[in-house]
Amino acid sequence: MEITNQLTKLVSIQSEYPHEQKMGEYVVRLLKNSGYKVERQYIDSERFNVLAEKGTGKTSILLYAHFDTVGIVEGWETDPFKLTIIGDKVYGLGAWDMKAGLLANISAFQRCNPKNIKLKIVFCVDEEYISLGGHTLIKSPFMDDVACVISTEPAFQHGLHGIVTGRIGRAVYDGTISTKSRHFAFYEPRYDINLVYADLLQRINTLYKKTADQKQFVFVRSVESHVVGMSIPEKIVFQLDSSVIPPKSHASILKTLQSIAQKLEKKYNSVFSFTIQYHQRATPFLEPYSIENNDPYLQFLKKSVTEVTKKEPLPYFRSSVADENIFGARGITTLGIGPEGGNAHGANEWVSLQSIRKLIDILTRFISAADEL
Repeated sequence: MEITNQLTKLVSIQSEYPHEQKMGEYVVRLLKNSGYKVERQYIDSERFNVLAEKGTGKTSILLYAHFDTVGIVEGWETDPFKLTIIGDKVYGLGAWDMKAGLLANISAFQRCNPKNIKLKIVFCVDEEYISLGGHTLIKSPFMDDVACVISTEPAFQHGLHGIVTGRIGRAVYDGTISTKSRHFAFYEPRYDINLVYADLLQRINTLYKKTADQKQFVFVRSVESHVVGMSIPEKIVFQLDSSVIPPKSHASILKTLQSIAQKLEKKYNSVFSFTIQYHQRATPFLEPYSIENNDPYLQFLKKSVTEVTKKEPLPYFRSSVADENIFGARGITTLGIGPEGGNAHGANEWVSLQSIRKLIDILTRFISAADEL
């Protein structure tokens, strides 16, 4: 597979969330033309994941990528859907996140013919939104024998020798503070709901913790309080965004937030009432995960990185969420390694051609090593 020509084709196919169908159909044809049996895994009447496998064995290695990109933002200096080559850098929407990784996975899948394990490849939809594709995948029998997932998402840190061994979790919470309506002539600081809200924020801020590259934080996504006429505000509606790091879970963070609210109710003699609950959405929020340093698949990947890059691999914990959380939180060894590039989710997104070729080599060596486990 010629890298530049294939990436040119992939970038030309518009696949901004939620319009991944054309990309899915292209990959289906590509894999079928290479002789593989391909499955469409529908998440609704139109959108689908793509699944394929080869080899035999009791366990599987899974190569993961997602189809969808973000939309076009202002500031592009080239056509986002026409791959532009400038030296080793190639520019285009989704070139780095993550059509280059998608291409690397296909190339490695085609090259490798394991004897002792199955090699599976998956392309999911909806990763840039609420991971409908990933949640559909994890519930399917296709995942039952998967021992390790390799995701080729962009390498935000450390280039090709950086290996993602864990990720924070993330959840969103809806909250309210309510009190009795009062005429503004009766204003007293003790009735000021905004001062109570400020007290809540100060207490929430104490939850911030940072250890190495792991960050626990809670911040306000939105807040609204207003009145008509001469009244003191009686209600505040707010939304919180939270990370969570292992071994904590979203349930423990919610319990902490609700405990803070209960203490404030007591402090203010129940003049104010609080509610804090999960924001409702179609899929569960993503839990954190972390892989042990002695994991054998991590050791295989580290060795492959060293052989190709001639650099010491740097395992690191990533401060964002992705479909990988779904797999890692289920106890599957989930590792990330991606090509070098820049401007993910921004104008003039680019990826290094040389790094794609090296990534394919790393994946091929890793699969060969895992086949001998």
